[in-house]
Amino acid sequence: MLSALVIFILMEVLTSCNTVHDIDVLKPKISLVNSPNDIVTIGARFLATEIDSISDGKIRPRVFDSGVLSGGKGSAEVEMCQEGAIEIHVTTTAYLANLVPETSMVSLPFLFRDIDQVYSLIKNKSEALEKINGELKKKNLNVIAWWPRGFRQLTNNRRPVLTPENIKGLKFRVMNNLLFVDIMNCLGANPVPMDWGEVYNGLQLNTIDGQENAEDVIYSSRLYEVQKYMTVWDYSTDIEVVLVNNKWWNNLEDGQRKIIQAAADASVDFEAKLLKKNTEELRKKIRRMGMQINYLTPESRQRFRSAVEPVWEEYSKIFPTEYLDLFLRAVGQN
Repeated sequence: MLSALVIFILMEVLTSCNTVHDIDVLKPKISLVNSPNDIVTIGARFLATEIDSISDGKIRPRVFDSGVLSGGKGSAEVEMCQEGAIEIHVTTTAYLANLVPETSMVSLPFLFRDIDQVYSLIKNKSEALEKINGELKKKNLNVIAWWPRGFRQLTNNRRPVLTPENIKGLKFRVMNNLLFVDIMNCLGANPVPMDWGEVYNGLQLNTIDGQENAEDVIYSSRLYEVQKYMTVWDYSTDIEVVLVNNKWWNNLEDGQRKIIQAAADASVDFEAKLLKKNTEELRKKIRRMGMQINYLTPESRQRFRSAVEPVWEEYSKIFPTEYLDLFLRAVGQN
């Protein structure tokens, strides 16, 4: 009985110690709507591992991908982060446009030359991006990292798209972002704003003809099962944004913020290298899965660029001149 009592006391002490230790561990949620094999999800897992490592296990984030916290609704997860139900959320500038319209500047059609130009904008800590973050802080959100994202390519089931004439009349899913709606309308296509969780079924049932997204999304979401044609036109990009709930962030200890920020800084380079490596590889995989991939000629790309001039004219009136000038100078357009 004495031995049993000693064992019981020891177990109680150990359990008590483990409970105290567990309470001391910070366990923020990292949410995103991307699928498990998407490079954004891989980046989120890298971020979580890096935070755990730098903090020696005192901060242990858990990644929730595929929109499991919101039923696949990206806009809902942004709201949950605002409210504090989610501490860290990875989303795109496109989803944030309804909160801060200036975030759409990065997605103006045929703005960037290549991914290196996008990466340079981020690494140089563009004043334009900092000003956007200032507006997001007013919405109880704070950007701790910007990740370059692949250019959005076009897929559809009806026909190859090589000229502006080819796109007319086709029904494309777009995010719930007015800029993407306006671009498609300008090109004569029919935009259908839709949450990502509904897209595969929409393509499968032919309620939409196609969609536009980066190669990693096209492949990881198995869109090759329900789409025949892909056009590499590099028409637009959106930057992935690692957000934190601003109130939660400000309530952290200074040391905790520094650890999370150090991991976030490291994640930018990780994500950029992963993106570059994967783009060509993913195109080969998509082709092997049966999709026909078409590339625009420089002349055809210029025709598309000319076709969306009305969008540029309209949004140059919408965006504050101060923001737009800063941004265009940063990307060498001004």
